[in-house]
Amino acid sequence: MSVTFQDSEILAAWDDIFSKDKYRINIACIADNYPQKKSLMVDYADINTYSVDFAMYVLDNPDACLASARKSAMSLVPSMNRPGEAINVRIVNLPRDAKVEIRNLRADHLRKLVAVEGLARKVTTVKPRMTHALFRCARCGAEMWVLQPGMLLKEPMMCSNPEGGCNKQATRFNLDEKASVYIDTQKIEIQESPEGLRGGAQPERITGYVEDDIAGEVTAGNRITLNGILRSVEKTERDKSTVFETYLDVISVEFEQHEYDEIQITADDEKEILRMSKDPDLYDNIVKSISPSIYGLDSVKRAIALQLFGGCHKEMDDGTVMRGDMHILLIGDPGVAKSQLLRYMSMLAPRGIYASGKSASAAGLTAAAVRDDFGDGRWTLEAGALVLADKGLACIDELDKMTDQDRSSLHEAMESQRISVAKAGITATLQCRCSMLAAANPKYGRFEEDTSIADQIDLPPALMSRFDLIFVLTDKPDKKKDTAITEHILAAHQRGQVRMMHDGETVEGVDVKEVLERTANIRPVYDVEILRKYVAYSKRITPVMTDDAKRIIEDSFLRIRSMGGGNTVPITARQLEAFVRLSEASAKMRLSPVVTDLDANRAVDLVEEYLRRIAGSDDGGFDIDKIATGISSKDRNKIDIIRGVMREYGGDGLSSDELMQHGANEGLDETEVARALKQLSDAGEIYKTPAGIYKRT
Repeated sequence: MSVTFQDSEILAAWDDIFSKDKYRINIACIADNYPQKKSLMVDYADINTYSVDFAMYVLDNPDACLASARKSAMSLVPSMNRPGEAINVRIVNLPRDAKVEIRNLRADHLRKLVAVEGLARKVTTVKPRMTHALFRCARCGAEMWVLQPGMLLKEPMMCSNPEGGCNKQATRFNLDEKASVYIDTQKIEIQESPEGLRGGAQPERITGYVEDDIAGEVTAGNRITLNGILRSVEKTERDKSTVFETYLDVISVEFEQHEYDEIQITADDEKEILRMSKDPDLYDNIVKSISPSIYGLDSVKRAIALQLFGGCHKEMDDGTVMRGDMHILLIGDPGVAKSQLLRYMSMLAPRGIYASGKSASAAGLTAAAVRDDFGDGRWTLEAGALVLADKGLACIDELDKMTDQDRSSLHEAMESQRISVAKAGITATLQCRCSMLAAANPKYGRFEEDTSIADQIDLPPALMSRFDLIFVLTDKPDKKKDTAITEHILAAHQRGQVRMMHDGETVEGVDVKEVLERTANIRPVYDVEILRKYVAYSKRITPVMTDDAKRIIEDSFLRIRSMGGGNTVPITARQLEAFVRLSEASAKMRLSPVVTDLDANRAVDLVEEYLRRIAGSDDGGFDIDKIATGISSKDRNKIDIIRGVMREYGGDGLSSDELMQHGANEGLDETEVARALKQLSDAGEIYKTPAGIYKRT
């Protein structure tokens, strides 16, 4: 049975709590700096220390308790006596049993103090709300203060002047808007965090009203906890309705402190995590735990394992921020399990979002401007998928199916990790500090053998160069590999069928135990839950590079760089940063405070493997321009030759045959001439007339 407290007991309790030194100092500070500072933050733990029963009573009867708390705080500041002048008492750090998910809010919670966690989806501008209105009688000029608790303005019923003689008659009142008291108010809509949702559930939303000095602190995309009183308001319909809408009367706002608040790591978990980190096979075991039902793709899984841990976010002395998140692109033939891998990673990452490029627009990925229903139909920002994946992993499938306009919205998000929005009169910058794992198909649906890989990737060079690693996954018939894949897929299905059977059930001709033992390699080495906790734990570490590791990365980068000659650029500083991020991720995976030569070699192997596949040139070197500009240095030389031919002989234009002839004289074959002509016309330097003649613009 719950204990009840009288008003005098509540007041005495607050007087006792506020007699602590820290509150006396805070109240004195507020008295000196009023009205710039007008909130007293009270830690729930201090109320609990005073009395467990009183702490429970505060949660169940917040209105009465907070009114007494304000009275107690005001009694310590004698100088405030004007209507509307008050100190706000804001309770923070509510206990876990007061934290309620938005979807679990029920009628039982009405008028109780609850804490709701979520993502700020919509935030309106801060507006003034009148709390104490000053009215003057139009007949005798008497002044009356009227408290304004709701949204609709309340007027006095009659004149309070006993000598005016007008208190019996109907009279008119004039509102003194200038002398009335206002406070700031802001409406926030928050929705459940996406990582808490499983099985495709729609995230639920709730509206909260933030008032006075904490209005204006929240922006769209923030992960916050709103501590407030759940209230109900009648639906605004013509007839009186018995169904009520709920909203949160916010008392305090807490911003997320650490990386992954929603993942609780217990002392036992920490022991298990530290035990795992000592395992010499940790890297291989984590790779085996990534989508074990997919056969092979070992180098891709190794890279994705490192992406999960990520490099370190750094801030320099001049305020420059260096990105620590890695971006990986998978380009492959249909049916190589790219989408399956992306879906698995969005589930495995402590904060993962999956979006398909075919069905995602620029607004859906970055931010949408929507009309607000706060009364005046203003525009507000609604955070998109990349903003929701802040400090997590964004998995974007079918990148090649997106329109160029939608794709261009990713450039800034990938490099500077923020999104600048200028829509419907709103200019804002939203954070999206996330890693990106993207998948795309080749230009012609499947990779062609005789054409270079770089020519078959139908993505703009500006986007390609922002990926730290690019993997090409081809599907070529190979008897040995095909046999292994077939056996793996059939074994996975067989294991799945056996797992769906009821305990103790037997099937003639099938040895259930033998099937489970034979397919044990399909089971992940580490459970998904402990792996998510391991990744969240690793984010606390910022490893520092040793001189040995620095030298290995430097030697590799300069060796590849020296392969360039003339116009060829084999590798750029962007790849150097990829080396650093991958080596940091490798150290974080081991929970190591230093980046050793082992980590540096792991990073060098991955980057060199990707460069060899994508940017390898015929002479055994690398030519990063294939990715960075879309035109290799060799192609650029051929373009220069055709440009020279047009300049010299193309006064009146040249036909295709004439150009082919001139090209042959310079040592170019027909396909090389055709490609150079296409690139020149794409760049707008030449054009083709209806008669088939090429002319310079």
